[in-house]
Amino acid sequence: MKVAENRHEIVVLIVISDERNLSITKLILERSLSKYKFIALNNPLNAINMLNIREVSLVILDADYNGLDMLRRIRRDDRIKDIPVLMMSGSTRREFVAEIFSLGVQDYVAKPCEPKDLADRVDKMLVEKEKIAAAKEKAGTMFSIMLIDDDIFDLRQERDTIKNRFPCDLMTAQSAVEGMKILENKGADLILVSLNMPFVNGIKFLSLVKGNDKLKNIPVIIMTDTQDISTINEIEQSSAAGYIKKPAITPDGLAFIEEKLRGRV
Repeated sequence: MKVAENRHEIVVLIVISDERNLSITKLILERSLSKYKFIALNNPLNAINMLNIREVSLVILDADYNGLDMLRRIRRDDRIKDIPVLMMSGSTRREFVAEIFSLGVQDYVAKPCEPKDLADRVDKMLVEKEKIAAAKEKAGTMFSIMLIDDDIFDLRQERDTIKNRFPCDLMTAQSAVEGMKILENKGADLILVSLNMPFVNGIKFLSLVKGNDKLKNIPVIIMTDTQDISTINEIEQSSAAGYIKKPAITPDGLAFIEEKLRGRV
């Protein structure tokens, strides 16, 4: 049974194997976000034990200091696999960032970063988590959305726009293969997929979903920045629920997403 010293206390666990970086990160966050409690550990085993006995709202890891290994341990443990994770790293390689997101992190911060930027990102994640929890408690349930885009920067912009508008469980993927794996395991109330992706684009992904007995009834919205008439016609003639503009989702696009979600009630 998990416990908290204070029922209103919001706890953030920082796990970095390097003592110096661990201390600096904790100090930065404590100075900027005194309303939260920060616990710092440098041992992954101790961190896993902590997560299993105490309510933790967010875990902060550093991929340069055993963060990927810790993330994999968290996602393999059914008792703690859904805890939000923010990953830091000095690498910005596309393949590396894609791997991190494929393991289910909620946000990624490239180092070096400004202390204020890190604190703002942490605060935003925690405020967002509390809003979702409150909305879920009030409604008794909430929607789940699968968002798929191979462009990490577009994906981040789309994710933030959607989360700021809807209290939802938002899952993300950077490829059709990764998206299908998540959908097979968790399902979703709505799928948003980018049209222009390598190997399997949005239209081909749509056919995969509609050909899957488990997923075929989930509405799929295609996201695109194209103005090509023939491409728009192809989307409209497909089995997609419709299309919206990306990466800056317009108010009309958000209203369309809301309409499709309400149809799932």
